[in-house]
Amino acid sequence: MQMTFEFPAVNHHFTLRCFPPSDNWQKIIDEKIKIYPNHFICNQKDSFSNRCVYGKATSPHNHFSVEVGGIAEVSGENPIKLNDDGKESLFKYPTKLTQFGQNICEFYDKITAKNAFFELSDFKKAEFLMNSLSENFNYEPGVTGVFTTAEEAFGLGKGVCQDYAHILLSLCRKSRIPCKYVAGMMTGEGASHAWVEVFEDGKWLMLDPTHNCRCNDSYIIFSCGRDAQDCSINQGMFTGGGKQTQNVQVFVEEIQE
Repeated sequence: MQMTFEFPAVNHHFTLRCFPPSDNWQKIIDEKIKIYPNHFICNQKDSFSNRCVYGKATSPHNHFSVEVGGIAEVSGENPIKLNDDGKESLFKYPTKLTQFGQNICEFYDKITAKNAFFELSDFKKAEFLMNSLSENFNYEPGVTGVFTTAEEAFGLGKGVCQDYAHILLSLCRKSRIPCKYVAGMMTGEGASHAWVEVFEDGKWLMLDPTHNCRCNDSYIIFSCGRDAQDCSINQGMFTGGGKQTQNVQVFVEEIQE
């Protein structure tokens, strides 16, 4: 990730969430992190147990960069994360970005009325909602932004992975299904990615609504939360700087043994 400032920025305080954790889904080895400039950093976890680096760069700078590299050993089994905090009920309720409005409610009522939807397990319900969303929403960059809500994006009928995730979260939460927003990356080269975790029987199961599929071992997790704001890769404040641009580039390849 690289940020460029029009004018020098000073007293730059930042919070970074682009560091994959080690858990029962993935094991991170041989990790290397470079943050420039930094005059102080500390490693902590946020309220959702995501790995964070808090820091500051006090001297004037026109560029700020973060490089993270390493090897992740990802489970080849059905993508399951065990629930170890007992806070799943927190993820039943809509947020500002995932609140369902008239468009989503009418869509939900329409697709669930003609099926045995309410007899399904929570995960099967989520898969059904994901499949229905895929048939009625199109991927198109540049039409939505980081603050676009699920209702707004669904009204447009198009958006990016963040929008797909927010809409699926909204639909699942209308069914009172605990579900999380997930930020991370996939095998390949490009930008970061977003998908959804659904809680069922003590486990978190992953779905990718953008690709309309269950997640597999090509997915590496950065962070989880209620919506995209809880999983922001870079947050901060500074003095000066003027206009700023941010570029996030991701490259993931499979190592053949």
